[in-house]
Amino acid sequence: VDIIYFPTGGGKTEAYLSILIFHCFYDRLRGKTAGVTSWIRFPLRLLTLQQTQRLADIIGVAELVRLEQQDERLTGKNIDPFSVGYFVGADSTPNKISAPQNGRPDPTWSLAQDINERQRWKRVVTCPSCRTKTVKVDFDHEKVKVLHRCSNRHCKFPNGIIPVYVIDNEIFRYLPSVMVGTIDKLAGIGNQRKLSLVFGKVDGICKIHGYFNSICCQDDCKDRSRLTSLPLKGLSGPTLFIQDELHLLKEGFGTFDSHYETFAQYLLKDNENELPIKIIASSATIEKYERQVEHLYGKKPQKARVFPGRGPTLRNSFYAQTEEYPQRIFIGILPHNKTIFNAILEIIEYYHRLLRRLTELRNSQNPYGGLTEPGTYGWHEILDLYYSSLTYFLAGRDLDSIKTDIESHVNSVKFLNEGITPLQIKELTGSIGTDEVTEILEQLETPHTPDQPHESVLATNMVSHGVDIDRFNCMLFYGIPRQNAEYIQASSRVGRKHIGIVFCCFHPIRERDQSHYAYFNKYHEFLGQMVEPVAINRWSAYGIDKTLPGLFMGTVLQILSNREQNVNRNSYYMLEKVNQMYQNGQIDKNEIKTILKDAFKAGIPNDERNVVIENKINQAVDFYFDSISNPGTEAGFLSNALIPKPMRSLRDVDDPIIIELDRLGEQWGNTN
Repeated sequence: VDIIYFPTGGGKTEAYLSILIFHCFYDRLRGKTAGVTSWIRFPLRLLTLQQTQRLADIIGVAELVRLEQQDERLTGKNIDPFSVGYFVGADSTPNKISAPQNGRPDPTWSLAQDINERQRWKRVVTCPSCRTKTVKVDFDHEKVKVLHRCSNRHCKFPNGIIPVYVIDNEIFRYLPSVMVGTIDKLAGIGNQRKLSLVFGKVDGICKIHGYFNSICCQDDCKDRSRLTSLPLKGLSGPTLFIQDELHLLKEGFGTFDSHYETFAQYLLKDNENELPIKIIASSATIEKYERQVEHLYGKKPQKARVFPGRGPTLRNSFYAQTEEYPQRIFIGILPHNKTIFNAILEIIEYYHRLLRRLTELRNSQNPYGGLTEPGTYGWHEILDLYYSSLTYFLAGRDLDSIKTDIESHVNSVKFLNEGITPLQIKELTGSIGTDEVTEILEQLETPHTPDQPHESVLATNMVSHGVDIDRFNCMLFYGIPRQNAEYIQASSRVGRKHIGIVFCCFHPIRERDQSHYAYFNKYHEFLGQMVEPVAINRWSAYGIDKTLPGLFMGTVLQILSNREQNVNRNSYYMLEKVNQMYQNGQIDKNEIKTILKDAFKAGIPNDERNVVIENKINQAVDFYFDSISNPGTEAGFLSNALIPKPMRSLRDVDDPIIIELDRLGEQWGNTN
């Protein structure tokens, strides 16, 4: 496992994207004709949202370069194009789209027909070829395919179609070269048999809907004459896993992921992928990385390496050099005779009032002695970089309070009386939907004119990762984050290309905040050395209890079912089918135990800590088959017989609780 370890804004993404492009071409040149080359995983949806455009840009250009080549290995008859798959889930784009059957309407089909409604699925705003915002979402009714099409008639893409897929089912059907998504989708191994196609288990091609395994992936396609079963030479599973923001895979989330990571590695080996998997991770804040790699990927600590290595001098190496000017200016503020709430409110007010005055300066000397004259284009170009302030909150209730006071006091009273354009307030929190986040980020990235209202962006830790906006250059902290890594990541949202200013406003009555203020300079001098090691435990008994049902289902759906030749492999979802095969001796529970143990041990088979997990696996599999053999009133899907149920997301830390309103609750709900 190679870890790209470099400060935020230093080019980590560009580094692994360059490897990605090299790998795509290299795969084709060494005989891979189709299938996923790389799966890029992000811990947060906001990261995925921002990076999808980047990936579409680079893969789109790579596809145009590929089309220009004469080499048969790149442009031959059965060579798939380079493309990107946005693999996030139903909260962002539909998992699948199906034509109405038996007179029953399908909501997603209706949305796909609506020229305006389907625009909400747009995940690539700028055309990679034309570099213009001329992308519209179209729909191919015959192939049931969502298209990102550039309307510029000079676009170099064939028919203006950008090679990107945003529907899960289309990703299974067309196997894009690069999949980009949240880490949570790994849980699909235990829920979605179609994921077998991603790992290289492809039976053939449907003439209309693309690749299939056993049956066509398109639910409404029942015509088996469309299916052509043939060995697809050169089609294989991914050979490169890229994990961004490695330090976020920690605690329960990291433990759950670690079990699915090594199962995915086992799956690739079982599918007879000849080429080994390479894992590349990146982080700007990581400590004790050898231990994290051991727990997360089941690799021995000596298999973890950091890149780039240290150079011969402190400020200059082969890979990087330290600039003479600062990237960010940090200012510590400890309020006196007022609360942190009032201090933050006043800073926002003073900051935007000053900016507005600077915007209105005309035909006068530069008040700071600079070369740029007020009122000129260059003057407004510089000010535009600071029009949007970003305020970071540790708690949502503080954000709500500040928002209320900006609206009721700053905008409606002070700015109104002074004739200043009111601030436009935007929120970036976990409760904001994906469509709204996309719209907000697009607005923030667009340069503003001097007469447009300034923006005050209020955010929680959602913005700490993946928000790469050059126009963010002023940030306020409502208190200091508890973890140093979080503080480094959050403050790095500003000053990425232009000098940023960070106001750290401390709680005046908290001892920890007082200490940070007293040692403000020293704290920032040694900040990088105070990053906390990631808390993760691969051998957690609770963790294996949560992940085993999903991995058991993964063994059945991804391994056992794919051995069948003449049956509908989807029948392995059903309890009755699996029970019947178990009773007939066609399924051996000891084999399943062996698979799960081997997948868990991964590259560290002789570790004494595995003994506890082996006992857990033995007990759990015995219990599962007892439940399968004696289902009682429980019938239907195999997963219903497992306790707990297979994880649908790696964030399913606790079991859900059903809450129902009683009579008094319903009355209260009606009166309010």
